[in-house]
Amino acid sequence: MLRCAVGSGQQTTQANSVLWRITGNHLNAPSYLLGTLHIACGEDFEIKPKVKAVMQLVRTITFEADINNTQGSDKLIELTKPVPGILDTLKPGKLKLLDSLFKENNLTRDALSYTSPFGLMSILTVKTFNCPNASGMKMMEPELYTIAQNYSLQVDHLESVDFQIGLIQSTNTIDDLIASMQDMKTAPAFTKQLVLDYRNENLPKLTALMNDPRFMSTADEIKLLKKRNKNWVAIMPGKMKNSPTLFAVGAGHLGGADGLISLLQKKGYTLTPVYN
Repeated sequence: MLRCAVGSGQQTTQANSVLWRITGNHLNAPSYLLGTLHIACGEDFEIKPKVKAVMQLVRTITFEADINNTQGSDKLIELTKPVPGILDTLKPGKLKLLDSLFKENNLTRDALSYTSPFGLMSILTVKTFNCPNASGMKMMEPELYTIAQNYSLQVDHLESVDFQIGLIQSTNTIDDLIASMQDMKTAPAFTKQLVLDYRNENLPKLTALMNDPRFMSTADEIKLLKKRNKNWVAIMPGKMKNSPTLFAVGAGHLGGADGLISLLQKKGYTLTPVYN
């Protein structure tokens, strides 16, 4: 049996859980909200029994993106290809900074002849996890998708592939690459703390980390978290009304005043942390 805690909205948003039960507003059956860690070392990866238990109570699992759309993978690969002439318009000062950062990371600007800023940032992100075996890294959404298939769940999404590709394109710039490389010295410690807080389901700490300007600028926070949360919370009620649903989205979307927990509470739903 799933054990839930009941409390006021202010209290529950501080609860240590990344899995939440959604009731109220005349829902015929509960739906659920799961905060995911998109990628982790194999040693740190886990889908807890309570998540699998919830997946047997719902009829649909809804991800951020359309996981069934194979065109998304093709478009993502395209985004990792080198961008012709990307360095041609850079001013000498920025080129000098870029070369310095490349040197700190044992790279040269020739790396951009083989991949895009996004592709390079992806490689550097994987590096920050310090996995004993990088090839053993796992992504939570595909693992959840496999379980969903075993349970014969319907699979839905909150955003189109084109929308997500557009988000990535907007960050596929030299300025974003520079910002990422400037953070590489502190990034491994940050990532280690992020994984630890996720494994402990410490949602308040996770939310604080996601709001840390060292992790995400204010502009990116608005674009990648706040605006998307408002878009999602507008369509989630219809999906819950049609079918008991498990929403599986990045854990950074859950907490805070503009997080999905708070936004759903403002719409009149009751959100209760699921502990086990």
